[in-house]
Amino acid sequence: MKKTFTKIFKDKKLPFLELRYSNSNKHYKKHFHDTFSLGINEQGLSVYTNNDKVYTLDDSSGLSIVNPYAVHSCNSCTEVLNIYYMLYLDIAWCRDIQKSIDDRVSDFVNIPVDILDDKAFYNEYLSLCKFLFSDNHILDKEDVLIDFFIRFFSLFLDKSEVPTINKEYDEIVLFLQKNYKENISIEELSKIFNLNPYYIIRLFKSKINLTPHAFLINLKINRAKELLQEGTSIVDTALECGFFDQSHFHKNFVKIVATTPKEYRLNFVQ
Repeated sequence: MKKTFTKIFKDKKLPFLELRYSNSNKHYKKHFHDTFSLGINEQGLSVYTNNDKVYTLDDSSGLSIVNPYAVHSCNSCTEVLNIYYMLYLDIAWCRDIQKSIDDRVSDFVNIPVDILDDKAFYNEYLSLCKFLFSDNHILDKEDVLIDFFIRFFSLFLDKSEVPTINKEYDEIVLFLQKNYKENISIEELSKIFNLNPYYIIRLFKSKINLTPHAFLINLKINRAKELLQEGTSIVDTALECGFFDQSHFHKNFVKIVATTPKEYRLNFVQ
């Protein structure tokens, strides 16, 4: 019989989430959480109940959605060990993400469906979970998390417009351009500009469809390309652009430029 396992991702720098990766064919009694939860089967078939409604959850496209205090259960249909991811999020964090989409939000807005049968979101959520368990930097993990849930909650919320001309946005962009070498968090931007962090996120998503962190990474990569074209070594380029280490630089460079720093540099340095 295959051994069971459970892995849990928690980080003090992301105190609002817990991610469980596990395999099991145990049967759980109906219960509830005080968090917002989102889960998928990576392998296996489950019977998912939520407030007495019954669904079949497979390993191809279905995301189970559990609002805070919703009475639910999710149990294997077979003797095969289900492999699944379950993410638990603090509702205050979720509310702030929702508010970044719609200014009218004052309390967490429950999602009106129990299951989202969407192959694209299934694959994106699976990628998100694997990314959280990876050795990527915590700021990158937070950025991917925010980006996913802005798009997820946007499926169920009306979007409010941010003014087209906004001095605050221009000031933040100028600040990031001048300080691209630093690894500036959204909390630091919030303190520097005395703005709600999720207002800043909403501002950037509205203007350029990037989070502030993703914008900063792009600034770093654009500068790195210039340095590599000039013949600067990869090590010095990573340091000059303020990446945490060469691995952090390499991953982000490939993600944006679709080639490695070494390959890119060879195209310019003969």
